[in-house]
Amino acid sequence: MAKSSQDTSKTQSFAALFEASQKKVTALRRNQEVTGKVVSVSPQEVLIDIGAKSEGIVSGRELSAVSDLASKLAVGDSIEATVLYPENDAGQVVLSLRKLSGEKRWAELEEKKENSEDIEVVALEVNRGGVICDYLGIHGFLPSSQLTKAPAKLTDLIGKGLTARVIEVDRNSNRLILSQKSPNKKDLEAVLKLLAKVSIGDKVSGIVSAVLPFGIFVEIELGEEKGKVEGLVHISELSWEKIEDPAKFFKVGDKVDVLVIAKDEATGRLNLSIKQLQEDPFMKVSEKYTKDLEVSGTVARVTPFGVFVSLADGIEGLIHISKIPPNENFEVGQKVDCSVEAVDTKSRRIALVPVVLVKPILYR
Repeated sequence: MAKSSQDTSKTQSFAALFEASQKKVTALRRNQEVTGKVVSVSPQEVLIDIGAKSEGIVSGRELSAVSDLASKLAVGDSIEATVLYPENDAGQVVLSLRKLSGEKRWAELEEKKENSEDIEVVALEVNRGGVICDYLGIHGFLPSSQLTKAPAKLTDLIGKGLTARVIEVDRNSNRLILSQKSPNKKDLEAVLKLLAKVSIGDKVSGIVSAVLPFGIFVEIELGEEKGKVEGLVHISELSWEKIEDPAKFFKVGDKVDVLVIAKDEATGRLNLSIKQLQEDPFMKVSEKYTKDLEVSGTVARVTPFGVFVSLADGIEGLIHISKIPPNENFEVGQKVDCSVEAVDTKSRRIALVPVVLVKPILYR
């Protein structure tokens, strides 16, 4: 029996719809940033339409970590998220809102600093230099010298809520420094006089007074007649090699040599470097990584802009996202063969291309 024109039309329309839906669905990668609209909000989960074959879900620990942000979400809100897993057992895309939540909190801290507003923090741990505090998942440092009423033992503060002001905030370096004291013009003027006796480029010695996730504070003795000043060695200035946890390499009381690289007159503090007193090993090692050299390594990190690969000699190369085939997924710890595309000594980076993308010999 011949199909009616109506049946044929339905078949064609279904085929067209299926083809159109297939075109819209794009492959997702871990750590990929996506934008979507909130379709459902509950205490257990947030569902987001990101244009995938199924809705994205934020739940469990990911939802608890951003509870303050999630409580303000409403159906229809546009929102940015990060893909944790392209598909779970239920076929949903598992998403995270931590990055968005963190960005909002940093922006809030910057606003608090500008307006000299107090914030409520919780004391997590202490060291000789002060107290490490938590503000909605962001860790900050409250120096002992900035406590209005320091107890006999700083450890008595652990777990307690404290009121403080933001005196330094830098989202790019993950730095948050707090104070309970009001600015004292005379004290700041005295510190600035001491800073005037130090020049950028000076090599000085000091004692580590605090070890924090974002770096170490160093107390520098300028002589009896000059006094003491404090400086920060940011985590990026501790070593030419990447350091994840400064506490593994430094402890309070260590004597260190540092280089003065900047003077912050707004806070009366020095910016210091340890690595700039040492020769950069990358310069020598990179000489052997010539263009088109084939190398093997291990995936160290997967980021939204590419894959970092650990090579020999303790250095890393980057496979930029534009060099990764659409259907290729990399996992941390995976072995990978690459070809050197370029070496940039200024940014200390080796650009890599997966071997599968290297053009054949006969390619023209």
